[in-house]
Amino acid sequence: MYFLYDNAGIKSKQYNIMLIIVEYFAIIMTKLERINAFIHVVEANGFAAAARKQGISTPAISRQITALEASLGVQLLKRTTRQVALTDIGLQYYQHCKNALTLLSDAEDAIANSRRDATGVLSILSNRHFAFAHLLPRLADFMQMNPKLHIQLQLAERFPDLSQENIDIVYGVSQEGPPDLVRRRIASTKYVLCASPSYLKQHGIPRTPADLVQHAYITHSMRKPLDVLIFADGRETYLEPALWLNDTQAMHECALQGMGVVKLHEYEVAESIKENCLTVILPDYPMPQISVYLYYRQSRYLQAKIRRFIDFYME
Repeated sequence: MYFLYDNAGIKSKQYNIMLIIVEYFAIIMTKLERINAFIHVVEANGFAAAARKQGISTPAISRQITALEASLGVQLLKRTTRQVALTDIGLQYYQHCKNALTLLSDAEDAIANSRRDATGVLSILSNRHFAFAHLLPRLADFMQMNPKLHIQLQLAERFPDLSQENIDIVYGVSQEGPPDLVRRRIASTKYVLCASPSYLKQHGIPRTPADLVQHAYITHSMRKPLDVLIFADGRETYLEPALWLNDTQAMHECALQGMGVVKLHEYEVAESIKENCLTVILPDYPMPQISVYLYYRQSRYLQAKIRRFIDFYME
């Protein structure tokens, strides 16, 4: 079946489509205004404070919330004379709205950043060894390529809360991070057990994992668990640590001073082993390979400063 329109009919049809589009966008904008008012009330913890922030009257913002609740068919806020509290469904709705607005903001930032150089502050947390061995030697080149970008580097052996601490990238960690973060594998390593020749001369060389219970064990206070050794064959040996430290360089130094047996990443003690300052013990009982990662927050639209760092260092 064919439909024939004269010019007047075509123009009329186009006008009707435009009206539908305008009405549709008006509905969307009204909904967004109500959602925005809802978020302001929640975060300001009250209607009056939210109204002042938006520059409107308290009754006006109250009407927006009432209209939003009516359109959804649920109560989002519990109102009292002193405070405003979220209902259970209100909390879920607030979280979804915040996530949606964050995605929208990230998308706008990504578009803006793609049109200009990486700017702002890139905050990185790295363990000491990876910073000195891999990050710092190339940092000058990276900064020269991104002259408008400022770098904030923290050296620490912990896993931070990236959102709370406003950290963009965690670099060179073997710990498993939260599942909501993106991780990129940058290396692999394994732990080795070692002690100084002077310590082994005084206390003897352990021949089996069971022999370790007779030795002083130096461990890292961030390890979970910190009192067990797991070998590649699945064997587990539980030890009572003699010394806890929160820094691998300090653990390394204590081992060099003959204070006990230490478990450190192979790359951290390679030089000391090569120079016979430390001796690998139980070489017939190796530990499993583990991965070293780079972590960053998940985002559909990755900021230019983070993307450029990852691209540069993943080469």
